[in-house]
Amino acid sequence: MDALELLRLNLLSPMVLAYFLGIAARLLKSDLAFPEALYTALSIYLLFAIGFKGGVELSHTPLAVVLLPALLTLALGLFRPFPAYLLARRFLKVGREDAAALAAHYGSVSAVTFIAAIGFVKAQGQEPEGFMPTLLTLLESPGIAVALALGAYHAREGERPVREVMHEVLTGRTMVLLLGGLVVGFL
Repeated sequence: MDALELLRLNLLSPMVLAYFLGIAARLLKSDLAFPEALYTALSIYLLFAIGFKGGVELSHTPLAVVLLPALLTLALGLFRPFPAYLLARRFLKVGREDAAALAAHYGSVSAVTFIAAIGFVKAQGQEPEGFMPTLLTLLESPGIAVALALGAYHAREGERPVREVMHEVLTGRTMVLLLGGLVVGFL
C-alpha cells in the first residue's frame, strides 16, 4: 500500500469525515450541537467502554506478557503531563489553571487516534497485541489524574490540601469509569 492510498484511507475514514463535518458546521455558523445530556451520556459510555475493553483483554493475557509494557505505560502516563505543564508556564506564560488544562490535554490519550492507529496497523497486514486497549486505559488514567491534580491543587494557589485534591481526582467520573471499567472487564 503506497503513501497516497494510506492518506486516502485515513482522510476518508468515518471519524475523520465526521470531524470535517463539525468544522464545516462551525464555519457555516450552524446551530448543530450535541445536547448536554447526550454529550454526558456519550462521555460516560466511551470512558467505561475503553476501561471495560482493556480489562477484558487483560484477562486473556498472561501477566508476564503485559507486565513490562504496562509498567512503562504507567510511567509514561505519570510523566507526560509535567513537561507540558512546565513548558506552558515558562514559555507560553499562561496561568496555572491553563497550564494544567494543557497538561491534561497532553496527558490524555485520544481514543480516536488510538482507533485510527489500530486500523492503520491492521491495514498494514499486522495484528496488534490484544492488550493494547489495556495500555490505552493505563496511559489515560494517570495522565488525566496528574493534570487534574495540578489544576485542582493550583486552583486556589495551593490552598487545598493534597489529600483533598487526590480524593477529588481519583473519585471523579473519569477515573471511576476508566478504572472501574478496567476492573469490571477483567472480572
